[in-house]
Amino acid sequence: MNAVEYCLLNGLKVAGTDHPALLCASETLSYGALAARVAQFAEGLRASGVKPGDRVGMLMLDTPDIVALHQAAMATGAIAVAMSSRATPDELKHILAVVHPAVIVVDREFAELASGGIAAASPETKLLYRDHELAEWKAKPAGVLKPVVRQPDDPAFWVMTSGTTGVPKAVEHRHGNVGICADYYEHVLTCTKNDRLFATSRFHFAYAIGNMFAALRMGAGNILLEHWATAESVAATVERFKPTVLLSVPAVYHRLLDARLPGTAPFKALRWYVSAGERMPPQIWNGWEAASGHPILDGLGASECVYMIIGNEPGRKRPGSSGVACPGVEVRIVDDEGALVAEPDKSGRLEVRMSSLFRGYRSAGSDLGAPPERPAERFRGDGWFATGDEYLRDADGFYHHRGRTGDILRVSGLWVSPSEIEDKLAGIPGIVETAAVLGENQIGLAEIVLFIVAASGTDKDAAIMAARERLAEVLPNYKRPRRFEVVVDLPRTATGKVQRHKLRSQARLDSH
Repeated sequence: MNAVEYCLLNGLKVAGTDHPALLCASETLSYGALAARVAQFAEGLRASGVKPGDRVGMLMLDTPDIVALHQAAMATGAIAVAMSSRATPDELKHILAVVHPAVIVVDREFAELASGGIAAASPETKLLYRDHELAEWKAKPAGVLKPVVRQPDDPAFWVMTSGTTGVPKAVEHRHGNVGICADYYEHVLTCTKNDRLFATSRFHFAYAIGNMFAALRMGAGNILLEHWATAESVAATVERFKPTVLLSVPAVYHRLLDARLPGTAPFKALRWYVSAGERMPPQIWNGWEAASGHPILDGLGASECVYMIIGNEPGRKRPGSSGVACPGVEVRIVDDEGALVAEPDKSGRLEVRMSSLFRGYRSAGSDLGAPPERPAERFRGDGWFATGDEYLRDADGFYHHRGRTGDILRVSGLWVSPSEIEDKLAGIPGIVETAAVLGENQIGLAEIVLFIVAASGTDKDAAIMAARERLAEVLPNYKRPRRFEVVVDLPRTATGKVQRHKLRSQARLDSH
């Protein structure tokens, strides 16, 4: 069954043609209007030469058009790939080298970025414009939406992510693995078609894509934020569209709390607040509940699962934890040798088994006609997947995050490679060596801390300024360190490896 049938067309049956499906500042679409637009876009993609198995790239604002195009690509049997509008030119070149889309649809403001990436990495890609081609498709009569038949294991969409080297990879999801997305909403949050879900994450994140599938499956409303979230834009959206469920990340909840919004009537009217992406600091959790009267239900998701893995529940929650295993998800903790850690309060590597698990990874140079990559360190056999997180389980079954098993950094729900930061500073006069680690600011939110070994005779402030200026030129804002520390040497093992755990400890100490 095509994923479009399982979600959108099922939601159409549940909710009816006139029920709101997508709500946005620029446009609201009912389920009937959304199905018609998906049919128009699917026909437009076919007329543009898109075939089953082709990739359809999207570099667009988060309006109803990007959701409709995502659905249309899957309806044709193609693979939908949403891309970050904040990608640097180099990042987009890497992404296009992985994806090689048959077409990429852009908003005009991203046209220069897209055309440069296409010329460098994917010259066969056809560039289409939302205000031209998509506008023409919308002007034509809509036929009946008839998704092509797909097998459960056929690829449906990709989610772009960055690995430990900073080089983007694609997480390949199947037509058969989207159904579970609604389980958390239906069984934990007791959502129905009468709910309105508002995810502040951008549509190219699995967080937002999973929310979309869940809303469509239930026949619920899905509220979109066209641009990146600010306290002001989230507040205006909540007041206008009156969501019942807010899904965001700790950094956004912190901004809302600072703006004293959770105590206002529009926010207090929400049924549930959900957080994922990184650990929720107790200060934000406690402050939010005191102001709104409702807790934030913190949890853990993954691009590889498009679904919550662990989550606090309305009747079962513990501040400071990521919660308990979600419906339909098996969770276990293993040690470095892969042996099960059964006793409570002992940390180990988190592994999950669930029906929404992805097919594997695609990287630059992959044979797109072959099965995706399934590295042994992540695919553990018998259906288990290693998340890359270290956790412990307490005596009551709540899971507590202890960090990443690797060195990859996660800030505001986004992955950042330390090597990518460090490599950008290689050869900068006055800087001998650097190491980026994850620390915490004074309220407990994650932030990137850069340790710098300055050259002999180089002023400390000069070294920091040189690093700031260079990184401002070559990295997007979310990848830049927020704190800089100049040290004499980096701590190392006997074999010369940098002891990042000592730097992380130092970063935490310096924040308090």
